[in-house]
Amino acid sequence: MVTRYNTFQILAGIGSSFGSLIGYGAAWLFFRYMPAFVAHGFGIQFPALAFDALALLILSVVTYSGYRQWKKRGGFYSYHESSLYHDLGEDTAGALVVDYYAHRVTGPAYVLSQLFLAGHLLALRAMTHFRNLIPTQAGLDERLGTVLNRLRNINKWQGLPDHPDVRQEILLLAKMELIDFSVAKGNPRFKAEPESS
Repeated sequence: MVTRYNTFQILAGIGSSFGSLIGYGAAWLFFRYMPAFVAHGFGIQFPALAFDALALLILSVVTYSGYRQWKKRGGFYSYHESSLYHDLGEDTAGALVVDYYAHRVTGPAYVLSQLFLAGHLLALRAMTHFRNLIPTQAGLDERLGTVLNRLRNINKWQGLPDHPDVRQEILLLAKMELIDFSVAKGNPRFKAEPESS
């Protein structure tokens, strides 16, 4: 039980780390070479070091923004939740046409914003997966299995005071998402669904 959970956390952490490198790499390439391309188009000459510094500055701002978003929401958000989404309604043909053409701009802008934030958000997600690892202890799997079976047999919502002797096991089962766990109104409650036959 614990080995399977830890294996998943390690694989998810490695995958998120790899995705983070890709996200940061894509953001670096965009912010390093797009300003240089635009400046060259206008005939403005800057040393390459200036574009490197600009890219680092922008990546620092994006990283800070990603960290704030992660603290506030925990990660990515959908297009409909973003500030780039708009809906002018379907009342008139003009509104439909404006919506159609505006989404052709805001849609790609949303994709780019998520790509640029992916580096930092996936790095934070990887750290979370690695922090979620459960230290192995002798007999822990057996204790978790026994408590899980006990909770499945009871099959009702309970609180931690109902099982003071196995508090750690219950919290680990909740962490592994093997039981339903709720902290509504600040009072932890949990329930294990009976095993389907």
